[in-house]
Amino acid sequence: MKEILNKDALFVDFDDNRSNVVKLHGVSMATEKEMLDEQIFEFLHSEIRGKRVRVNPVRVDTGDILVSEVYSMADEYLNAILIRQGFGRWNPSEAANDKRMSDAQETAQIHLQGVWNPAVQTLMADDHREDHLEEEDANSEDEDLESSGASEPKAKESSETPEPESEPVASARPESEGNSDFKPGLV
Repeated sequence: MKEILNKDALFVDFDDNRSNVVKLHGVSMATEKEMLDEQIFEFLHSEIRGKRVRVNPVRVDTGDILVSEVYSMADEYLNAILIRQGFGRWNPSEAANDKRMSDAQETAQIHLQGVWNPAVQTLMADDHREDHLEEEDANSEDEDLESSGASEPKAKESSETPEPESEPVASARPESEGNSDFKPGLV
């Protein structure tokens, strides 16, 4: 393991001299608003930075990002450990059959870890309430403008047909459909 790029992404040097970005499979990490980033990075630095890990790719995303299960050399499943610590949530749409992650989330919920901690949930509820109030204020201001007769002038309708937008340029690299030269291995 060479570097921690993000809460759920690592830069890994493999034994066969290739390097890749590895994203954790089946984990939705805590959001910035849940204020767990510092603890997450401390955990990742203490548990895996500079240490050897085993990467089991599940699929390859755009840009050759390996979406993977990551294991310590003691065969500890990092993806599930992060969920058990409450640093993220199990993403069943991505890893529906991963019982280890499901069990880890259940444990985190029972022990009120991380994102399941009532203080963090209160923080998120307050933040959602503030967002909702801001939306109501914005809608109220729009309604006030409309009722006072102040409105945006209507755009002049044109009989001309707009030119079609240019087609996006395709990459020379074919998109991966899960077929890859990458094989599980030690890093």
